[in-house]
Order: sequence, then structure tokens, then C-alpha cells
Amino acid sequence: MKIREKYNACKQRFKNLSLKKKLLLFYTALFLLPLLLISIIIYVEVSQSMTEKIQFSATQGYEQAKSYLEYKILEMIQRTDVVVTNNSLRKQIEDSELLSDLHRQLAQKESIRSYLQSVESSTQSIRIKIYISDKLQMLFDGDYIFPLSEADGALWYQKKGMQKVYFAPGIYLEKEKQDKYVALVRDIPKENNYRERSCVLRMDIGIEELGNILQNATPTEQAVTYLVNRENIVVAVSDRQKLEALGLSGSLPPDFCYNRYVDESELAQMKLNQENVYCIRNKIRNTDWEMITVIPKTDMLSGIVRLQTIVAGLMILFWLLTIAGGTMIISWIVKRISLLNDSFNQVKAGDTKVYLPNDTKDEIGVLYDNYNEMMAHTNQLMDEKYHMGIHLKSAELKALQSQINPHFLYNTLEMVNWLAYGGRAEDIHTAVISLSKYYRLILNKGRDTLTLSEELAHVGYYIKIQDIRFPGKITYKKEVEEGILASIVPKIILQPLVENAIQHGIWEKKDKKGVICIRGYEENGTVYVQVSDDGVGMDAQTLSHVMDGTIASSGSSYGVKNVHARLQLMFGEAYGLSFESQKGEGTCVTVRFPK
Repeated sequence: MKIREKYNACKQRFKNLSLKKKLLLFYTALFLLPLLLISIIIYVEVSQSMTEKIQFSATQGYEQAKSYLEYKILEMIQRTDVVVTNNSLRKQIEDSELLSDLHRQLAQKESIRSYLQSVESSTQSIRIKIYISDKLQMLFDGDYIFPLSEADGALWYQKKGMQKVYFAPGIYLEKEKQDKYVALVRDIPKENNYRERSCVLRMDIGIEELGNILQNATPTEQAVTYLVNRENIVVAVSDRQKLEALGLSGSLPPDFCYNRYVDESELAQMKLNQENVYCIRNKIRNTDWEMITVIPKTDMLSGIVRLQTIVAGLMILFWLLTIAGGTMIISWIVKRISLLNDSFNQVKAGDTKVYLPNDTKDEIGVLYDNYNEMMAHTNQLMDEKYHMGIHLKSAELKALQSQINPHFLYNTLEMVNWLAYGGRAEDIHTAVISLSKYYRLILNKGRDTLTLSEELAHVGYYIKIQDIRFPGKITYKKEVEEGILASIVPKIILQPLVENAIQHGIWEKKDKKGVICIRGYEENGTVYVQVSDDGVGMDAQTLSHVMDGTIASSGSSYGVKNVHARLQLMFGEAYGLSFESQKGEGTCVTVRFPK
């Protein structure tokens, strides 16, 4: 029973909808459902294809970086092989006669240094050190040759144990090198007994070079690749900040530590700090390192998210086009009824001058004729009463607007004459064009009003003329909301305020320079236009004289009192001018009128 009641209620609501809305709903559903289905299919197919391509690209980049890293590691080991198998070097170090001959030690020192320098000279990212018997102290130089006891006491050598080649992480090195190098550590055996150690070779490898290689394995912006050894120490990383951002600083989570039991794995989805990430890992040959790349899922799928946004945007666009097209067709169908309904609404809102053209004699045409006859009779009665009152205000308004002062014209023509003597044709052209447009707006084909946009243009022409007369003295700024530019106002209400600001504000300053700023905005149905200057300002007494008309704009009888009176005549006493001024700081005049 309840279902039937709900059905009847929905049915009734649909019946109560306008004919236009009923047709629009049907038209929208007819096009929107197929569009939605097609968009979903496209999104699923393209998303799957993009996911596969991104995963393939990530895997390929990882494998290439891994192969190159293994190649560089092998190259480093082979470089140390050259030193370890150098019999001449071992003979120099193991020569028992050196122990008693200090002069020969000094001679051999330069030979060993030169050889080690030649080994590392082919690349800037490695440093070679050799640790020899403490008895050969004259060979120690602090750069390439060090005492063997120093290696024996160092953590980077103790951790080597029985390994033939050991890569010591930076934290085991000297403090100043911990963030810059990892060390390849090897024993150099004695010439006559390869089971006994003669000395120790250490090659410091720049972490920056390793980081650059790892950077090539990061396919996305937030991805990170790092090397971790079997002690779960991060040896090198593509970007330390990104590693910390993923929560992998300090102690590594179990799933992102060195894995002793898995040599390699494919790209797989995992959890990291409750977030989904993709991870790929492989052991690095000839080391105890594992190379791990972690890619945030959101980063991995950012391209798919962009696709989703594009599909959604296109769907909304097509939907809007469908609505627009349907609205046009349906509006055309029900246009005559809608016009009649809209006309009644306009009359209800106070506009009684709405008439409907009609060239038909059907039922709607009869309604149009009856409506037009009714409005004609109503307007006739209203006009008789309205014109009795409007004639008085119109006469007052015409009297105020007839006060156009010729002084500005005289001054401008005098300036043009002066420019002509100076041969400044371009300035004459600009001045004459500005002056013609200035007076064209004043005359305005006999109309008593302008749009705010035209008023601002009128001010612009005035200031352009003043700038030619007084170049570089006046800076003009305008910040007016676009939504109020079409507002209708009595003509010539802003130029007198600007002229007053220049004459009594800026020209009174010592340097006779200043800024005129016009700012316009709308608030709660009222438009506010502020004309401000940074002139000398006025005290309270002077301000009162401006309002009562005692002080008018120099060169023009269009004083602020006249502007205030014309605004109130047109819009009512709630509107007009208000002033704010500080002596020595400037003046701001606010014009208020309804939107």
C-alpha cells in the first residue's frame, strides 16, 4: 500500500511539472543513458590498456637500471683485480729490505702513489686506498697509503669477515665520508702464499653516481629506488626525501627489507603504511645488495586519473550540450505559452510596458490580444498620473545638466594651439580624438543617462587630455567589477569628482604629482564607486564647504553638490555621495546607486 502511495505521489509531481520540464526530462534521459554507458566502456578499456603499458614501462626501466648497475659494479671489481694481481706492487710492499732502508721507502712511496692515482684517474667517482704494514711508516701519506692497523680497527673492515669482496655501507666509513661514499674492500694476498694477507685495498665509490643510476629505475615522480644490504642498511637511494615521504626512513618494514630467500620478483602490489604501492625487487650480482623500487599506486595511476577526469569532463560537456539542445527545441515548442507566462511575471515585478506581438487567431492568440488590451488600458491610467510628477523632476534634472562649463574646452583648445606651435602632431591627434569622444559622451544623443562603462570611458578621455597637458603628473588606476559596468547612471557624475580630486588634491601638493584610483563593486544590490586620490586631503571644515557647494571643481560648475543632487533626483534620497578625507593623506568620494 505504501509503495502504491509513493508511486501515486511521484506520478502527481510529474503531472504538476511544466510541459517544458517534462519534455526536457525525457530528452535528457534519452541521450544521457547511452552516453553514460559508452563512457564507462571507453574508460574501462583504456584504463586497462594504460595500466599494462605503465607496468611494462616501469619494469623495463627497472631492468635497464639494474643491468647498468651490475655492469658498473663488475667494472669496479675488475678495476680492483688489476691492483690485487699486480705482482710489482706486492713486491714493493713485501720487500723485507725496505724495513731497514728508509731511503728506499721514500723512493717507493712515490711509485705506489703514482700507480694508485693512475688506477683512479679514469673516473671522478672513486678513491683508491691501500693499507700496508705498520712497519713501513715512511710510505704513509694520508691520501693513498695508510697503516694496516687502521683497517684492522675499522668497522668497515671488521664487517668484511671472510668475504673475498665486501661492499661496506657509508655508515661504516669515516664520519666525513658517510653520506658520500660506499667502500669496496678486498684483501691483497702475499705473493708466495695466497691464503695470507699482505695488505688491504679499499675503493671508495661515490654514492651520487649510484643514486643517478637508481634514479633511472624510478618511472614516476613520487617513486623511489634504493639499495639495501643483508644487514638491512640502506646503501644508496635515488631520492632521500621521497624515501622519507613514503615512510621508509629509519627501520625498514619487513616487506621492504633485504629478502634472503627471493632473488627476484615481478612488479607486485603491496601495502605500505596502509597505502597501496607497487614494488619490484632483485639481487645485485657480486654484492650483498638488493635493489628495490617502490611506486605509490596513486602516482602509478595518475595517468588513469587524468583519463578519468577527461572522460568525466567530456561526459558533462556532452550532457550540457544535450540539455542546451533540448532546451532550445523544447523552448521553441512552448515558446508562446512561456512568453505569456513571463510577461505576467514581469508585470507582477512592476514592468507594465510588456506587450506581446501577435499574428495568429488561435486560442493562444486570443489570450495575447486580451492581455495586450488589458495592459494598454492599465498603462494609460498609470501614465496620466506618472507624467504629472515626472515633468517636475525632469525639468530640475535638465537644469542641472545644462551647467556644462566651457572652461575645460577653452583650456584644451589652448593646449592644442600650444602643441601646434611645438609641432607635436601625434599629441594633437590624441588630444582632439579624446576631446571629441569626451563631448560626444556628454551630448549622448540627447539621452540623460550613461552606463557606468561609458562614464569610466568619459573619465579616461578627460585624464588622457590632462596627461598631455601635464605629462607624468597623474597616475590613473581602475579596479571595477565587470558585473556592474552595465549599470545605468546620470551622465557626467564621475568626471567632476576626478577633476575636483586633481584641482584641489593633487595640484595642491608640492610636487604636483599624484594617483587617481577608481574602484567599483556591488554589495547587497547597491553599487559603490569610490574615487580616491593621494592629494593634500581636507579638514572637516573644508569638507563641509565641498558638500554645500561653496567649493566647486575648478574650471567647471559641475560641483559635487550638483552630482549629489542629480543622483538623488534619479534614484532617491537613500543614494548619492559620501566623503572621507584626512589632511595630508588624500580624499575618497563614494558614489552610491542601485544596481
